[in-house]
Amino acid sequence: MYSSVLNHLDINDFLSQGPCPYLTSRKSLIYAFSVKKMPAAIYEAIINEGFRRNGFYFYQNFCPNCRACIPIRLDAQAFQPSKSQRRIMRKNEDVNIVRHPVSFDQEGFLLYRKYCSQRHASLENREDYVRFLIDSPVPTEIMRYYAGEQLIGIGWVDILSNSLSSVYFAFDPEHSFRSLGVYSLLKEVQLCKKLKKRWLHLGFWIEEHQKMSYKRKYKPCQILNEGMWLDLRE
Repeated sequence: MYSSVLNHLDINDFLSQGPCPYLTSRKSLIYAFSVKKMPAAIYEAIINEGFRRNGFYFYQNFCPNCRACIPIRLDAQAFQPSKSQRRIMRKNEDVNIVRHPVSFDQEGFLLYRKYCSQRHASLENREDYVRFLIDSPVPTEIMRYYAGEQLIGIGWVDILSNSLSSVYFAFDPEHSFRSLGVYSLLKEVQLCKKLKKRWLHLGFWIEEHQKMSYKRKYKPCQILNEGMWLDLRE
């Protein structure tokens, strides 16, 4: 089940099954493996085959009778923001962004915990936060979004050979009026252009799931279909 590019890595792999985290009436079957260090080029090769990352764990969906979770990537170099996206950029002209290699700090953890508590009714602890977003076997950066001196958003991005992979984004719910989820994605596109990376990987596009279907609004984009990247059209 895993890519031939992984053959020389010392990996611990397994199958995991349980309820689907996106479509509650369905079951999930996931192939996963863990590794403490992976070259960016290898992750880029397997992300192009449908893998995603959660901390030190890499996984690929093999759910029975379901192909709803479709990998999607945006052609950042060809992207042009829409009228509404440009409006969101103007709304956040006062925001300052600081980039740095992934590392733990209390300020970022408290913002993440506040976001999860208010948006997902989930109380996150430090260990889970570190395991999910700080532990990384690939080059990862944190993008911190400030309004004045207040941290209002924090995002994680993997830096690969010819692409970036958007890992996660959390924001202060008191700043929902800023549409920071959209704004952060637009800034990640700008980072792609700055670093001369063509693709921005956006994880899974799930047409049936409201919170995962928005990704097709960012164009031009491609989806992975039976091992081939194909343009996603209207």
